[in-house]
Amino acid sequence: MTDKFRRERKFALWFIILIGFFIRVLPALQTDFPLNDGGMFLAMIRDLRASRFVLPPVTSYNLAEIPFAYPPFSFYVTALISNLLPVSDLDLLRWMPAIVSAAIIPVFYWLALRVFRDSTKSLIATAILSALPGSFEWLVMGGGLSRSFGILFFLFAVGHTLQLFRDKTRSSLLPAILFSSLAVLSHPEVGLQTAGLCFLLWALYGRDRKGIQYAFVLAAGVAACAAPWWLTVLTQHGVDPFLSAAQTGIRETLAASLFHSFFSTQGSLPVLPFLSLLGLFVTMRKREFLFIGWAFLPFFLDPRNAPAIAQYAFVLLSSEGLYLLNDEFTKRYSAESVDDKRNLIRALSMINFVFALLLAYLFYASWSSVETLARLSLWQSDREAMEWVRTNTPQDAQFLLLTNAGQISPMVDSYQEWFPALTERHSLNTLQGMEWTLGPRFYPYSLELMELQRCADADCLQAWAVKNNAQFDFLAVQSRRVSPQLLNAIESDDRYEVIYTSDSTIIFQRK
Repeated sequence: MTDKFRRERKFALWFIILIGFFIRVLPALQTDFPLNDGGMFLAMIRDLRASRFVLPPVTSYNLAEIPFAYPPFSFYVTALISNLLPVSDLDLLRWMPAIVSAAIIPVFYWLALRVFRDSTKSLIATAILSALPGSFEWLVMGGGLSRSFGILFFLFAVGHTLQLFRDKTRSSLLPAILFSSLAVLSHPEVGLQTAGLCFLLWALYGRDRKGIQYAFVLAAGVAACAAPWWLTVLTQHGVDPFLSAAQTGIRETLAASLFHSFFSTQGSLPVLPFLSLLGLFVTMRKREFLFIGWAFLPFFLDPRNAPAIAQYAFVLLSSEGLYLLNDEFTKRYSAESVDDKRNLIRALSMINFVFALLLAYLFYASWSSVETLARLSLWQSDREAMEWVRTNTPQDAQFLLLTNAGQISPMVDSYQEWFPALTERHSLNTLQGMEWTLGPRFYPYSLELMELQRCADADCLQAWAVKNNAQFDFLAVQSRRVSPQLLNAIESDDRYEVIYTSDSTIIFQRK
């Protein structure tokens, strides 16, 4: 490899990283508030600071005695930065997910180099990930604070564990322990998936005496490093929060999650599925099973969150697929004439042009999603209404929130999540945090909350409140999103009095 080629490769890598960084920070530039979710995390960050960075037994979020069982690494980092620098918690929830998500790109290149041992394939994979629609949306939201850290450490952990078991690199043991521990301490589902991928790497490459020793030390080291968190939770609450969380994922079948992930579209074209299938063919022919295991194992461990982990395997498979197309096209094109060198140059130029078009299309599709992401941020008028509630209602006030027409899951309704964090009042129908307490009742209760939003009149609200023992004092209604029929019914009902109104929110007091 000539010095000129190395310089060009380095320039291309930096260009890819900068493009990915730009796409990921652009949504945060278009709003002054964290994207979509993150309200519970804001409360937990403040709880840590109030307790002088000692894990408190419960979080103040929603005044619901929710165990502080969520992996806390990202909360510690945010609280420390906010203490050291003149930047607010809300600003950090707005910017840190995007910045950490962008840092995933060079880490993925580092991992791809160790997987492929080929810089060209690694660069192709990194370029695809950088511009890939759907690869970063959940990471740059406010709740992406923990998700982005979890994925970052997951990729580091996989790279070092691969070197440990496949290459027998003993120096990778301590980094593997460190980054696996950080993945566990960052996000619950990512921690589970990290354990699953490490087991897969051991099963493929480490089933010998030394590999078994490394696996034992790795597992013991991760358990010890994460002990300050899980041991504290066990001491304060026993195993109940963990057992509850293990049962409370919004149900999605393995087949549905796998189908949605593998046959997804990028923009309006199935770019990733097509290239992944080609890559799958290549790896099967070479009897290499890492990518296949990585692509499918996450769906057996946790179908709901599997796409966030499996997408990196699909990107690596796509690189294999593109590399195959490159090889076949170059061979056929250059063999059509005696002047192989000239035809080879033309073939390479054409391939580069087609690849550039592909990346431009992916970039455009990602760019098109930016405005949609920015619109997920809580409106200024909603925040003003929540501030009014905080300063003008009793601290023990009980609120019922009407925020949509029943078409939105309560786990992704930003108004319902942010309301308890910004008002410091109790919302009777906010679901966030209940995964640590409701256990098998979590999913049925989420359906009950969606039924509440589908109410068409005040009598339906009353019946729901009686059925669910919800004694509320106030109604907070997002007037732009609830059904007009319901809003008119409440306004004309003598049992409710309007005490606050804005462009987007109406607050009713129950008489």
